[in-house]
Formats: sequence, structure tokens, C-alpha cells
Amino acid sequence: MLVSATERCKNRAQHVTGWGLKVRAGGVEESAVTRIPEQGRLAVSHSLFDRMRQADPELRVMSVTKSTLVASSHLVESLVYEHDERCVLVSGFQHGRHWAVERDRYLDLASENDIIAVFAGQEPLSGTGVDHVGLRLRTGDPLAQEWFVLALGPGLAVTLCGLDGDAHVRRLAPVREADRLFDVVWSVDPQVAQVAARVVVEALRESAPEQAAAVEASLAAAAARPPTITEAARATEALLSGMVQRLEATRLREQQVLAAASAHKSTFLSRMSHELRTPLNAILGFGQLLALDLEDPEDRESVDQILTAGRHLVAMVDEILDIGRIEAGELHLDLQPMPVHAVVQGALAMVAPLAAERGIALFDQVGDAPAVVADEARLRQVLLNLLSNAVKYNHEGGQIHVTVSRTPDAVRLCVRDTGPGMTGAQVERLFTPFERLGAAQRGISGTGLGLVVTRQLVDVMGGQVDIDSRVGIGTAVIVALPAADMPA
Repeated sequence: MLVSATERCKNRAQHVTGWGLKVRAGGVEESAVTRIPEQGRLAVSHSLFDRMRQADPELRVMSVTKSTLVASSHLVESLVYEHDERCVLVSGFQHGRHWAVERDRYLDLASENDIIAVFAGQEPLSGTGVDHVGLRLRTGDPLAQEWFVLALGPGLAVTLCGLDGDAHVRRLAPVREADRLFDVVWSVDPQVAQVAARVVVEALRESAPEQAAAVEASLAAAAARPPTITEAARATEALLSGMVQRLEATRLREQQVLAAASAHKSTFLSRMSHELRTPLNAILGFGQLLALDLEDPEDRESVDQILTAGRHLVAMVDEILDIGRIEAGELHLDLQPMPVHAVVQGALAMVAPLAAERGIALFDQVGDAPAVVADEARLRQVLLNLLSNAVKYNHEGGQIHVTVSRTPDAVRLCVRDTGPGMTGAQVERLFTPFERLGAAQRGISGTGLGLVVTRQLVDVMGGQVDIDSRVGIGTAVIVALPAADMPA
């Protein structure tokens, strides 16, 4: 549809005429242009995108989502709107409903530019006053969406053309409309724009020959002075700047959404913690009272199971709360230089009884270790998690070695066991919440959250966690923390 007008806003009340469409402010009325018969509309079997690829096989194609494609199209329209001289904008529409949504913006553009709208694909909705010009999508499938935007003018040539790459892909789950992937050609090369212009004209000669000459003349006039290298660079800079601004706006919106979701999650976890702790404390308290008076071994074993399950649930609640606080940025740390050896000795003393029950030997090989910058309570929690895992997943009569080494900017604490070890695939799943690698079936207690909390605690203290595990040899967990000089 070739749309033209002479003034920006006041001509909204006048007719805007063109290919099979006549628009009046406040409504749409039928055009005098003869409606193209159904047979003509089916004559073109290839999409504009396919024709461009055939005309220039060297065109670079990329995949982008529909939301990015929409944003890119609006940026191209902005270039036309802000251009000092009259331009031609060719824009593709699948059917009249799309035109109805975009009509006001295109009317504004038409006040100082020529707008060519190509309708293809589905039949327009009845009463819209839209007549096809005969271009068809590659398959005619309503899900297959063509995208075509061509901006031509003195010193301006931008091409944005694509076809829905997801139209015939079978997916296990539906894809959001904004996330549909398109195969796209996007270029500021005037030669690519000339290819796009020829494709449009050739398609019209087949399906709407009475309009082809006028469109060809309009495109030729707009392309009479192709952009210089400087002008093409400015157009590219404007497009990139617009995309960066949109990405930044999207990022800020996502941050706000995530912050709100995190706040809701923190509130939920806090309330659930209170609601769970009250009955759990009661269960543990009554269980301990029952254990004092029981003499029958079977009864005592039953109460011990109640106490074990209760302590397990309390530990899980604590770990979930820690994860929630860390993710919400609400975990308060007191990062101070501190000697490593004292913290290691305290943690080893706490797990010694558990290790003794399984005949596991503990080896403190820290020696005169350098200081680290950490929160003492959280570092102790990290070491207890690692040592208790080394005890639980070790062989009967195994060994646990704790060593410390120094790099130029970090102190590396290593907890190494002589357990069965893990495969590479198992190590990759190790930090997944509630993933216990089949330990529950082997009767090993735990929540599957200890290592998740450990890594997050180390991260917020400025360190990192690495795993070195070999099947049949054992596992080493290395915690690297910032090194510090102790005050004299």
C-alpha cells in the first residue's frame, strides 16, 4: 500500500490512500482499488525472505527472538521519522489485524514519508477494509510469520527481513510469542537494500502488476542517492544506541521484578521458618523427655528416630533460610582477618565424635597457616559442612586430611577424604539443591543443601569452591579465600 501525505498531524483527518486500503481518522473505509482475486493471491509461493536469499546467497542470516525483531523494527522506523528528507518505508503485515494495531504509528510516519504496506498470509478480518496485494508466505501456515522492513531515502538504506524459524518445529512445551525465533537478515548496506527493493517489485509484478510500476518508481527515487560510509556508520550507531537503551531498560525492569520476587520469597521463608520451628521444637523437646524415662530398647530406638527426623528438619529449615538470605543479599557478614588454624581445629574437634564412630582418622596438616579474610562463624559453618560430608561419605576406617596452601592472592583450604570418589557427571550435579547422588538409598543422612550453602557462603566472602574427585581414590574440596596479613 503506497501511503503519502503532505503534513504531519493535520492530515490525519484526510484520506490516506494506497494499495487496496483507504484510511480515514476514526475509521477505515473501502478503497476504490479493485480487490485482487483469490487466484492471484495464491500465485506467489515463496516469501520475500526466501527470494532475498535466492537473489543473494551470501547474505548473512542470524537468529533472533520476535521481541528483538519488534524492537529493531521500531528503531528502523525511528530512523525514518527523524530523517531530514523524504523516505520510503516498506513494511510487511501478515494480515489486517496487525495493521490495525500499528495503524496510528504508520499514519504519523506517512505525514512526511511514503509507506508501502505488504499484506500476506491469512485473510484479513472482515470489515477492516484491507485488500491483499497477493504476496504469500512460504507455506501459508498461519503460524509461519514473515517479517519485512525496508527503509530507503537519500543517505539511508536499512533492511530487516526474516522468516519464523520456529513455525514447524515440534516442541515439548509451547513457546511464548515473544520468544519465537526468526531467521533474519539485518543490514545497512545499500546493495542489500537494492536486492530487497527488487524482490518487492518482482513479487508485485506477479501478483499486483497494476501497482508494480508506481512502487518501483517510488523505491528508485528514494534510492537515487545511496548513503555514504559516514551516513551508514551514523545509522548503525543510532540502531546500536537504541538497542543498548532498550536492553538497559529491560534489565532494569527485570531487576525490579527479581527484587520484588526475592522480597516475597524472603518473607515467605521467614514466616514458614517460624511456623515450622514451633512444632519442631515441641517434638524435639517431648522426644527428649520421653527418652529419659524409656528403658525398653525398641521404644528408645523409636524415640531416637523421632529425634533424628526432627533434627534433620531443623537443619533443612536453617539451610533453606541461609540460601534465602544469601540470594536476597540480606546475609550480614563480619569480614575480618583471622588465623585459619584456630577455626580448623575447632571444626575438627566438633566432628571428631562422628568420625570416631566410623573409625575414621582425622589429620590436621594446617600447621602455621596464613590468615584469611572471612566471617569466622560462616567459615566454621563451611568447614563443618565439608568435614561432616567427608565423614558421612567416607569408607569405614578411612582418612580425612585437612591442608592449607598459599597462592599470590588467596589461601586454599583443602578437605580430602578417602571415600569412593565421584565421576565427572556426578560432580556436575553436586551443587544442585536436594541432589544427593543416591546417598539416601544407602542410608546416609543429609538434606542435599549443605554444599549449596557452602558454595554460596564462600562466594559472598569473596572466594570460590573447587572439587577434585576420582573414583576409587576419594574427593578433595578446595576452598579458596582472600589472603590477609594479621595485625601485629
